[in-house]
Formats: sequence, structure tokens, C-alpha cells
Amino acid sequence: MIRLQDIAEIAGVSRTTVSNVIQGRTKRVSQKTIDKITKIIDEQGYVPNMASMSLTGNVSKIIGIVTYSWIHGMHATMDSFVGEFIGTIAREAEEKGYYIMLIGGEDYNNVVSVASAWNMDGLIILGYSEKEHDILRKKLNKKMVLVDTYASKEYTFQNVGVDDYSGGYQIGEYLRECGYKKAVMFGESDEASDYYRWLGFKKAMEEEGGYCSKARFIVGSTNKRERIYLYEKLIPQFLEAKAVAFTSDYTAIEAMNFFHDLGIKVPEQISVAGFDNCISATLVRPRLTTVNQDVSKKARTAFECLVRLIRGEELAEKNIRHEVNLIKRESVKDRKNTF
Repeated sequence: MIRLQDIAEIAGVSRTTVSNVIQGRTKRVSQKTIDKITKIIDEQGYVPNMASMSLTGNVSKIIGIVTYSWIHGMHATMDSFVGEFIGTIAREAEEKGYYIMLIGGEDYNNVVSVASAWNMDGLIILGYSEKEHDILRKKLNKKMVLVDTYASKEYTFQNVGVDDYSGGYQIGEYLRECGYKKAVMFGESDEASDYYRWLGFKKAMEEEGGYCSKARFIVGSTNKRERIYLYEKLIPQFLEAKAVAFTSDYTAIEAMNFFHDLGIKVPEQISVAGFDNCISATLVRPRLTTVNQDVSKKARTAFECLVRLIRGEELAEKNIRHEVNLIKRESVKDRKNTF
């Protein structure tokens, strides 16, 4: 296997110069020398030792993806949203010469330890609140891009998300137009994305003189067993409302399966809507009416923002939010136009 020193001797330059070219530190290296070294690397099939580079270089080409280990009561990587997000970044990173490493985000000290030990160039963080980001930022001096985080006032950090309010409004408006003036929303949190989806839903429900109380926003649990218990407890309310909008496709499909086991028909007795438009939305029967967010686009944007920050660029737009759109399928019955 060819070594760094071998490349230096073939090119007639120092080992440091070869190392600088490999790690992208080429301000003081002529283009002719860069081309010569690059050609030798390609011809010889040299593979750099990334662990060594991360420990000794100014750049490691390693990006950390921080996410909570558990979502919806299962390991995060089993969730279709997280899987698509990580998969997209992995492809982008490979094309741009970067490597990714997953880090469990529950323990701030663990994030700091791993990111520092591997000299990571930056972090993409899923699921953190503004407060959690502030705690981590004080412990770790790294470039960071947050995903789906809301700021209490102005954005002092880089965030990439979607227009949750609009998504909630669109599903609320559609259910109201279908005749469900008492529809309810079920979420796993009363903060961040779920909360803004509720605000949009509430706004749509209150148009045309309607009123939508806070009691119509049901906050469940991230624990599956507790959610199932709550579904069973709320069956009378769901049957009265005749429609439930969930803040994720996962919980919407989970509830649909629960209703099916009880002999409750969707959408004849309870119409169901979700949020995300994950792959399972078209596999379940009836197919799920949901709000579509482009997860891959969100991931690509987060990766691009982080790479630009690593390069030292100043990003003008701190809070990037992509548009969402309603996808109408068979899990919602139009009661107004039923004859």
C-alpha cells in the first residue's frame, strides 16, 4: 500500500505539502503542484487514513449527525423520516468528499466528547430545542445547523425546517371543508413543530365563525404503550369529532391500525390525516391523507448550509423554511358532498 511519504517522493515535494493538498489547505500550493499530487493519488489509488487526519489536521471531512436515539418509542433510525434524512445526507456527503458519523443527542457531554475526539468539521442536529442548542454551543465550538428548531425571538443560529403552520392550516381547512367542524388534532408534544401545526389547524377551524378550543389539541406521549392507552381512552371523543389530524404519519397509521383492530372503520366512522407523507402513507389502506414535506430537500439544504459555514461563509438567511402541500387520499371522507 502506498504511503504519504511515497507520494511526496514521487512528486518531489515535502510530505507536509502532500498532506495539505489532501486536506484542502492549498492557499500556498501552486495549481501545478496540486495537479501533480492529485494525479499521483489517482494513479496509485491512495486512500487517506481518515482517523489520523481527523486527529492531526485542521479539517477532518467528518460531519456529525446528532439525533435523539428514540422517536415514537422506537430507535430513531427505524423511523422513515430520520432514515430518509440521514440517507440523503450520506449521499450528499459522499459526493462532496465528506463522511458522516451518528451521535446520540441525549447526553450533551457525549456529543462534545465524540465531536472533539474526531475533530468533526461541524454538526447537523435533529430535534433540539433552542435551549438545548444554547447548552451545547457553550460546551462545543463547532459549526452547527439545526433542523426543525424554533427560536423564542430572533434566530441567532442556523435552522432548516418547513412551514409547519401552513401545513396545519391546510389540513384543518380541508377537514373543515369536508364537514368536520369538530375535528381534533393529536400530537406528541406541545412545543416546536407540533405546536405550530396545531396553531395553523386552529386558525383554519376558526374561519367562517367557528371556534376551536385548546381542548381539541390532544398531546399524547412518545411512549407507544402510553399512546395506545390514550387512543382507547379517547375513542368516544374521536367518534364524536369524526376526524383526527395527527402531527406525524407514524402516529396516524398507528392509530388507524388500532381503530381497525377495534372494528372502527376509517374513514366511514373516523377520518384520519397525517403529516410528513412518508413511504408508509401510500402502503397503508386506506391510503393516508397527509401534508407532504420534502425530507430529502430539507436534508440537502441542511448539508449545504453546514458546508458553507465550514468554509467560513456568512449565511444571510438564518431560518430557512420550505413549503409544504396537502396530499388528499382515501383516509378522509368528504361528508359535505356525500349524497
